[in-house]
Order: sequence, then structure tokens, then C-alpha cells
Amino acid sequence: MEEYIQKQLKRERDMELLDLANNNSYLLVTGRKTLDEILGKGDDQSFVSMPDETPSSEKLLQMITYFIETEEYEKCAELRDILIGSGELLEDKSETTASRTTSC
Repeated sequence: MEEYIQKQLKRERDMELLDLANNNSYLLVTGRKTLDEILGKGDDQSFVSMPDETPSSEKLLQMITYFIETEEYEKCAELRDILIGSGELLEDKSETTASRTTSC
């Protein structure tokens, strides 16, 4: 039973870090917060990509997928607009990704 509890706690912590990484990256990519503002919180800080680099199209798609799964469609749509603005053609992605991306 103790092992189950430990695995559950680790899973919950992993989910918290995933949420933190996606939300921190969203705030940074959309310009809602600067890197200094995010790092100034003093909490654990995670990002989907290196925070001092522009995220790749693949990383933006990962973030979009995450926000679709968490049903945060406003964030999804904003990231989709950033992705489209980057010149990335959605048709170049797999059918599943493109259809999920355009469904924001």
C-alpha cells in the first residue's frame, strides 16, 4: 500500500510540474510575463523549452495539445495564432495534430 501511495504522490507532482511548465511557457511566449517575473516567484520553475530561446513549432504544438487536454481553449487559440504567425504550415503536420490544432 505504501508503494502505491508513493507512486500516486510522484504522479501528482509530475502533473503539477507539467502544468507549471506549460503555464510558465505560455506566459513567456505570449508576453504576459517576463522571464525575470516568472523566475522571481522563487517557486520551482519549469518550462516546455529553454526560456531564453524562442520555442520551436514542435514545442508550441506540444503546448497546444496540453491546453486542449486541459480544456483551456483560449490559451490554445492564442498559441495557435502564434504558431500560424511563425510561418509554420499546419498542413505539414500529421493529420491528427493539424485537426486538433485547428479545433482550438
